Amino acid sequence: MKEPRYPLNYSQDIVLLQTKYSLFKRVLNILFSVKVDGGFDKTRMEKALTLLYERNDCLRIRFVKEGGQTMQFIEQERRPAPIPSMRFSTHAAFERFLCRWRRKPTDPFKGDVLRVIFVEGPAGKSEILFKICHLVADTYGIGVLIGDLFAVYEALKEGKEMPAAPGSFEEVLVKDAEHRADIAARDRDRSFFEEFYTRTHQAHPEFCGITGEENDRWLKDKRKGHFSIPYLFVRCDTEGYRFVIPASVVRQARQWCQEHGITPTAFYFYAYAVAASLKNDRAPHQIPLLLLNGRGTLAERKAAGTKVQSLAVYTDVDWNKSFAENLALSYADQNELYRHTRLTYLEIDEMQHRVWKYSMLRYLTNYCFSFIPVSMPEGVSMQVHSNGKGALPCYIALMHNVKSDEIYATYDIQTKMYTGAQLADFHCLFVSVIENVIAASDQPLSDLFRS
Repeated sequence: MKEPRYPLNYSQDIVLLQTKYSLFKRVLNILFSVKVDGGFDKTRMEKALTLLYERNDCLRIRFVKEGGQTMQFIEQERRPAPIPSMRFSTHAAFERFLCRWRRKPTDPFKGDVLRVIFVEGPAGKSEILFKICHLVADTYGIGVLIGDLFAVYEALKEGKEMPAAPGSFEEVLVKDAEHRADIAARDRDRSFFEEFYTRTHQAHPEFCGITGEENDRWLKDKRKGHFSIPYLFVRCDTEGYRFVIPASVVRQARQWCQEHGITPTAFYFYAYAVAASLKNDRAPHQIPLLLLNGRGTLAERKAAGTKVQSLAVYTDVDWNKSFAENLALSYADQNELYRHTRLTYLEIDEMQHRVWKYSMLRYLTNYCFSFIPVSMPEGVSMQVHSNGKGALPCYIALMHNVKSDEIYATYDIQTKMYTGAQLADFHCLFVSVIENVIAASDQPLSDLFRS
C-alpha cells in the first residue's frame, strides 16, 4: 500500500527556497554536536540511535517530485547508516574537518536525512557529531530528538522501561496541509496583512544594526537608505560567538513573564529590540526578522520536525511608554500575526517591498532570533555549529537549559560587519536591559535609560 503523500509545510517551503534559489544556498543542513562528560558506550548509543528512527517519524521522511511539486511521505522502517568513529588531536583539526563535512549536503530525496559520527575531541571528551537535513528538523526539533535519544540511552543503560515516545510529526503535516488548503481563510489573511502593513504601521521602519554608529559600513548604507546584501562582506564560514545569560537573571525573567502573561520568547526578543534601539539613537520603528517556532499546540511542541515560520515583525519602541506597556502591545501584534499564517514567505516579502521598499530577500534584516528550550541530562551539552555561507548580519539563538536555567546566547555572524568585541559589548547591553526592565518595568523607558 502506497504511503500517504503530503505537501511541504511553510517551514519546509522556506528552507527549500533558501536552498535552491537564494544567492548563498544556505541552511540545507544543521550541524550540531553533543558532548558527554562521562563518555558513553558506543554499542548502547548505536542501539539508542536505531530506536530514535523508530520513535521519531521525521527521521523517516522521504521527499519525491510529483507533477513538478515536491511532496513527502514517511517510510514505515528505516535504519541509521553505520556510525564511524574519529579522533582529533587539536581543535583546529576538528574545525578543518567540520568545514569539509558541511560542504557535502545530505540527500533527503534518497532518504539521507541524518549523519552521525562518534568523536573523541582534543581534550579527550566524547562527542557525537550530527548533520541533519533542515527539511526534516529545525533547532527546536533537534532539542526534541536529543532529549529523546538520551532518555532512551539512559533506559537501556539502567535496564528500565522505555520512556514515552515524542509526538507524531506526520500528524503535524496533516494539520498543516488542512490549514494551507483553506482558501477563504487565506484571503482573510491577505487582507489582514494589507491592513497591518499599510495602515496599522504606516511609518517607514528603521534598520537598527546591533552596533549602531560603531560600524561604518552599517552607517554608510543607513544614510543611503538602501541596505543591499553585502556580497563582498560575506564570510566563507560563519563565525560563532557564545555568551551566557546567568541562571539568576533567567529565573527573574521567567517570574516576570509569569506575572505579566508573556512568553519568554517575546520577552527576550523585545529586550533585544530595546537594546538595538539604544544603539541607534533610540530609533522608534524597527523590523527585525523574528523567527518563531510556530508550535501553537501541545502536539506540535511534543514532535520533532521542521515547524518554524519566518515573519518580519514590526517593532515599535516608544520611549515614553514603559517596557511592560511596549511589550504588551508588541506581544499582541505578534499573536495576531501568527493567527494569519497562510501567506507564503514570498507573498509577505513582496507585500513589504511594495509598501516600504523593504525586502527580507533583498536587504539586510536587523537580526534573526530564536528562543529554544532544551533539556539535557547532567554532564551533557549541545552546541550548534556554523552552516557555512549566508548573508545575515547576525543570527541570535538563545538555548535555554531548562535544568540549570542558564541561557547560552549564540551569535552567528555571516558577514564581516561585526567584531567579537562589538558583539560582547552588545550582549552586555542586552543583559543590562533585562536586569533594568525587570527591576522597573513600569517606569518609562526614557527615565529608565537616560543618556
